[in-house]
Amino acid sequence: MKNLTARLIGPLLGGLERLMLDLRLGVDRDVEVGTLVFPRRRHRFPKGYCREITDTVLERLTRRVAAPDGPVLAALAAFRADGGPIVPIWGALRERYFQNALQFGDLYVDVANDTVDVTKPKVEILPLDRSGLQTVSDIGHFARIARLYWGGEVWANTLFPRLAPILPIVHRGPDGRLSLHPDSIAVFAENLVGGGRSALDFLTGEREAGRCVPADVAASLAGWQSRGPWFSEFSATADWERLHACFSLVADPSGPYRSVQGFLEMVEAVKAAASSG
Repeated sequence: MKNLTARLIGPLLGGLERLMLDLRLGVDRDVEVGTLVFPRRRHRFPKGYCREITDTVLERLTRRVAAPDGPVLAALAAFRADGGPIVPIWGALRERYFQNALQFGDLYVDVANDTVDVTKPKVEILPLDRSGLQTVSDIGHFARIARLYWGGEVWANTLFPRLAPILPIVHRGPDGRLSLHPDSIAVFAENLVGGGRSALDFLTGEREAGRCVPADVAASLAGWQSRGPWFSEFSATADWERLHACFSLVADPSGPYRSVQGFLEMVEAVKAAASSG
């Protein structure tokens, strides 16, 4: 992959950076005039919009690569034809924040480099192994970055035993809004495939560290227990016997976490509860 990247893209790195900047500036212009609308965030665009920007640039780039009209696009088309990946990636960047970017072979291409610090250049291209991007595959790592990047406070979800194996984090943002996490597909899937082990390790670590959900947070979420069976076993103080019983069901092929319908109902129930506050 390094050889393929070096052969087809390496000689055109300057042109690639100009192309990606042009695509990014197109997103900015469309947002400014209102022809491109993203969901509202706490901060003004572009801060916090790394995923939306990255996804939009990739979509537009893909269309142009399919009908290349210049040497850089022709090189990218040849690169893809030879099996070179141009794909979205996500992880912890330099152990400070979550970041969405693109991978072109062994290149890290960040077209939303200014979405944490708006004074930084909009586009950054680096060898992937020098980018500082790390895979986030366990709940503990996710929680460490969340505490730094999101701000607010993070606790183990001991309030809702049936949800804890899948959504093991309670987060209170700087604005006071409460939510259950992780919301990363990669972390979510890795934990589920592992039978909830990553989530249980996180809960156990928080217990050993003496960190527990404060009484005011528990009181704020107590009303969720009326929102269906996934919330009905709400416990303001940790019931470790019940928590372990729920975790024991994660790998059970006939259990509630392996039923497609049941799983979808859980996801929708959590979304509904979060949206209603």
